[in-house]
Amino acid sequence: MKHYSSEKGQALILITFGIIALIGFTALAVDGGRAFEDKRHAQNAADTAALAAALAKVKGEDYTAAALNRSASNGYSNDADSTVQVNLCSESGVTCTNLPSGANPSEYIRVRITSVIPATFMRVLGRNQLTSTVEAIARARGASSSSSGGPLFNGAAMVATKGGNYSQCFLLNGSADLYTHNSGVYVNCSHQQALFINGGASLQMDAMGQVVGCYKVNGSASYDPITCGVNGGVSQTIDETTFASIPTTQAPPTCSGNAPAPSISGSTITYSPGSYTNITINSGYTAILTPGVYCINGSFNLNGNAQLKGPNGRVQIVLQNQSIVLNGGGVINFNDLEIYGNNASFLLNGNAIFHADRLRMFSTGSGSFTVNGGSELSSNNAYFYLKTGNITWNGSSILNLHAPPQGDPFAGLLVHMPWNTTTSGVTFNGGSNIHLYGTFLAPRRPITFNGGVNFELHSQIIGYTYIVNGGGDVDIYFQSDENYSQPNSSSPTIELTK
Repeated sequence: MKHYSSEKGQALILITFGIIALIGFTALAVDGGRAFEDKRHAQNAADTAALAAALAKVKGEDYTAAALNRSASNGYSNDADSTVQVNLCSESGVTCTNLPSGANPSEYIRVRITSVIPATFMRVLGRNQLTSTVEAIARARGASSSSSGGPLFNGAAMVATKGGNYSQCFLLNGSADLYTHNSGVYVNCSHQQALFINGGASLQMDAMGQVVGCYKVNGSASYDPITCGVNGGVSQTIDETTFASIPTTQAPPTCSGNAPAPSISGSTITYSPGSYTNITINSGYTAILTPGVYCINGSFNLNGNAQLKGPNGRVQIVLQNQSIVLNGGGVINFNDLEIYGNNASFLLNGNAIFHADRLRMFSTGSGSFTVNGGSELSSNNAYFYLKTGNITWNGSSILNLHAPPQGDPFAGLLVHMPWNTTTSGVTFNGGSNIHLYGTFLAPRRPITFNGGVNFELHSQIIGYTYIVNGGGDVDIYFQSDENYSQPNSSSPTIELTK
């Protein structure tokens, strides 16, 4: 019998390969199963975190913190084993797939979880860990400070919407005197000196003031009780979606052909609807606009003691990149006036007087709204919309304005300067005598009251930041029936879309 030594050990080699294959299958079964189970658990965590973020957003709370807290409760935190990212789909560099056609990305929140699973048997094969990434997207539409109707921000008389760790978001200087009746102030900044009151200033409130951060008092300043650390010391998320359900502007009317020549009788000029290159009314003349639509491509000026009247019916003026200028001594008196402007400004100079029983001004470009010393502006039913321009009311001007009544599309809303990235603001300068009835909504604009202002607002004023300087006397009377009220039907939508 012959023996072949070269065949010795072949079984051992086959056994070795078999063991390696067995380890591979075991690794696939054990480590792969663990990875699959982790991915399923991470997806559930991402889903619940996205819904928690959406709920927080419609409540005006910190949606990022809500998502991180919920994912942490499910075992996923920003640590060595996992990372959690929370973003609005509108943020730069963030891609959200499969959003509905025409969707507003700022309404959608993406939660992405990346987890690391330590390998067990795969270490033998040189693989120390496995990673998986899951994401969920939830929609938060129509977010507002209250979804069940009622005033914005629970009826705070003055609201500073700026969020984050910033100081002096609400600043009172010198001998400034601020008194909120039937309500208090709310400051959204989280800094420990978010509300700052300097020597000689006085802050009086009929209700407790609320600050997300806290306040600092210098010198002899006086103040009523203030609660610090509201909302857990975390700024509410306030952005354009917070005010998505609030009315803004309306489309301008259609212009007709060229207007006929005006009718002149002595010092009275009567205009008819139509398109005009420009309209100038000189001192000593009275112009009457009959009801209808007036499209003006050039300037619209009243000089000296000229008068402009619209005693009967609705007059609609459409401006194209031009302004309405009412100079010293001029008088405007209308029954029902609507002004539509694209990059058009509204300027009252000197001792001009402007009155309209019903007044609407829609500025959809960069137009400003300026009332200079000695001028008067009054209306029993007024609404002003300025998309990106600024408001400046100067000197000894007098303003007496009431928001539209119930039943009107803009009921309770007097001024609306919508949320955007503009840096232009609102300034009330010394000597102004201002009486406003209705919500003054400028949530992204800095608001300044300078010395000598006598400012009385019946309802609430909502701005980005505030400065009330020495000599300013500001009284805010909050009365909900004179204020913009959110409709009960505008409930927010919360849904998981991915």
